Amino acid sequence: MSNILMVVTSAGMIDGRPTTGLWFSEFAEPRAALLAAGATLTVASLLGGPCPVDPRGYPAEADIAEARDALATLNATLQLAGIRHDGFDGIFMPGGHGPMFDLATHAGLKALIADFWSAGKVVGSVCHGPASLLNVVLPGGTTLLHGRTVTGFTYQEDREDALFAHMPFSLQDRMTLEGANFVEGPAHQPHVEVDGRLVTGQNPQSGKVTAEAFVSLLQGKGLAA
Repeated sequence: MSNILMVVTSAGMIDGRPTTGLWFSEFAEPRAALLAAGATLTVASLLGGPCPVDPRGYPAEADIAEARDALATLNATLQLAGIRHDGFDGIFMPGGHGPMFDLATHAGLKALIADFWSAGKVVGSVCHGPASLLNVVLPGGTTLLHGRTVTGFTYQEDREDALFAHMPFSLQDRMTLEGANFVEGPAHQPHVEVDGRLVTGQNPQSGKVTAEAFVSLLQGKGLAA
């Protein structure tokens, strides 16, 4: 049985308005896949407590009963400070636009991801969640993304979203500038890239396939350095 740390955003405000946050399905689908595989989950955020959920991706009223457990977990996240990689087998960062404002720049999270990677553990993320992988410096001075094949929310997909004008940067551009081999799949279609122990998914439609690839690595299928 694997023990997985999921790190979600604490950022829900843009220009003082509750406009963004976590994209719910990008948490709920990986959570369901990991639990189905027998994993134990710890969910943390930078601030702890309630994780803001993007109102555009909040479960419909008809789906609230099914989503209740996931929503309850998001309402009581642990604070990331003090959490170490010891005892965990992998770390996963769901997306939404919120991570562009906090996970993208948080030095403590970057150091923790580097610790996970250096300890031979699985690292995964989906959509805008890979903003958390930017500038993760490994022993020796290189970064996690440099030379790695990855994906994430594309510039084309970003441009179609009204919130893009408020984003601090283009995720695809920044990952490419860091030396990653960014693979752009068809817009709004499931797409996942696996490079060694690093798993990245492109968009909200990729939550399930990204989680499946993550689980496969946890189970030792195709595991590489």
